[in-house]
Amino acid sequence: MNDDVWSWLESLKASGYNPSLDNAATLLNRLDMPQQAFPAVHVAGSNGKGTCCAIMANAFTLSGKCTGLFTSPHLISVNERIRIDGSPIADVLFEDCLKQIQEASEIVPEISPTFYEATFLVAMLAFRDQGVERAVIETGLGGRLDATRLVDADCCILTEISLEHTEFLGETLAEIAEEKVAIVRQGRPFVAVWPYDSSARKVIERAVRDHDKAWWWRGDRRDAFPFSEAVKAFRPLSSKTWYDGWMPYQEEAAMLAKSALGAMRSFYAYDEIEQAVRHTNWPGRMQWLDVDGIPFLLDCAHNPSGMARACDQIRFQKTRDMSPMPGVIVLGCTTQNDLGIFLQPLVELIVEGQIGHVIVTQPPDGRKITVDCEELASMLEEQGTAASISAVRSISDAISAAKGKAIELDSDIPQPILCIGSIYLIGEVLPIIDVDAEKNFQNTFIPPKGVDGVDPIA
Repeated sequence: MNDDVWSWLESLKASGYNPSLDNAATLLNRLDMPQQAFPAVHVAGSNGKGTCCAIMANAFTLSGKCTGLFTSPHLISVNERIRIDGSPIADVLFEDCLKQIQEASEIVPEISPTFYEATFLVAMLAFRDQGVERAVIETGLGGRLDATRLVDADCCILTEISLEHTEFLGETLAEIAEEKVAIVRQGRPFVAVWPYDSSARKVIERAVRDHDKAWWWRGDRRDAFPFSEAVKAFRPLSSKTWYDGWMPYQEEAAMLAKSALGAMRSFYAYDEIEQAVRHTNWPGRMQWLDVDGIPFLLDCAHNPSGMARACDQIRFQKTRDMSPMPGVIVLGCTTQNDLGIFLQPLVELIVEGQIGHVIVTQPPDGRKITVDCEELASMLEEQGTAASISAVRSISDAISAAKGKAIELDSDIPQPILCIGSIYLIGEVLPIIDVDAEKNFQNTFIPPKGVDGVDPIA
């Protein structure tokens, strides 16, 4: 292993966030424009974009195309950011691409990319090197100034938007929408989740010149509509379609991906969406695991709308007897624009579910600074719940304490433990509860198995 090149990558973390396309554009040019070797679907948004990307990429793989997937951040290993047909690229390929980037950055005038930009460039080189026929690319932050905007996209998707990264993207939903919708490629298909905030909706509609190639995906109607028709009178759902106003996040992501594939006229992949859902492994997103007989539920609810959505799904599945209510919560998060708003859905779940124990811990800092566990515990205590709230700085100790509480509540059938908050929290929890986490949770595609390649799930 070339330690020098990995050390160089690690050193780039000090660069932080770069609100400019200049460095990435210059380096792509020096590397002979690898991003032009394949078409890409480009996905932005605040919540659900990673799930949408993973399902769509797997649909392309199942349709027979060699497919690259770029996402961020990673849970355990940086290789997770760059996958081909669901598998992270190997260290040797990562190193080779990284070395090319390092050498390109040293050409005068020298350029120092950020850690994120470097991983994006590795993806572009790896995809070209491995003959990728189709890529699915997730933005990192925003859209207008995100390096991924430089890919050759023949379709763009905008998932749900919410107030996040306000220090970079703006203080209102309209301002954030303006940053994210900048990924649109005029004249090419664009599908966006319908925002109920009218100012954000107007910003998005103004950004798209050709409304015949733009669709609103509306969860309340379970369908996509051209921009010009989305406000027409509501038509009752078919009696054959069961819908009570709410759906699991994975189902919504799959339907959004399917709508985009239809808009692209990628019908082979379109026909594989249902299979793709069954063959998608997207760890840390409403993920149930059994650990020594104790059920664990993991979710990267990193912003207020993500927290609200996760709590709604837990509540919904409990009322439908689809999964039990957690008995213990392990919480850790990064700084929020309004910590009280972020915590409110969880507080409501604690009260409604009569959850008796909350253990607040300290995930490592990532792109955003972690909220001190003592401060977070104090904020929860101020909400006046009956739950016992404790701060345990070590994540390993927090998990041990949570397992003890789960068994204490019911030694025969231990109560489920909900681990929720920052993606960096989930990234630390997975290796603690599963020693083979790096092997078990890095592949996003679960290959079909069976006699003569026949999928037994189908």
